[in-house]
Amino acid sequence: MDDPLDFSGDGFVSVGPREYLDRLLAEYGLTENEVRGAIRVRPAPYGKQEYLVRASMLRSQGEFPCAGDAEALEFCREVAEALATDTGITREEAVAQVNRHWSDNGPNPKPRVWIVGLDIAYHELPEYWAKLIHEATRT
Repeated sequence: MDDPLDFSGDGFVSVGPREYLDRLLAEYGLTENEVRGAIRVRPAPYGKQEYLVRASMLRSQGEFPCAGDAEALEFCREVAEALATDTGITREEAVAQVNRHWSDNGPNPKPRVWIVGLDIAYHELPEYWAKLIHEATRT
């Protein structure tokens, strides 16, 4: 039976506990009332409620389509910097490799995954992602 609290197949992206939703709304200049239909809540395994937002509400940040907020943009930049430093490629190529890893290619790249809020990508350091992305490009 389907879990009535699983919104992942409905175009929603987890941002984590309430404080992450509040931060995202403030960064986007939105109020909760303005986006009420674009927010879902479910119990989280870490004991708090987990907030999800409709993916169509998210906006890409900077040069990374997958970065849904300023923290994600900084994180992606750190991954690209580690990739460039560790492999000797240019920053531009490092950005392109990060984008190929987390976004679809094409003239208007779209994220395959959104990095936003309390994302699982943050469970690893930028150097880890740089090594993983570099290894993926060599295969």
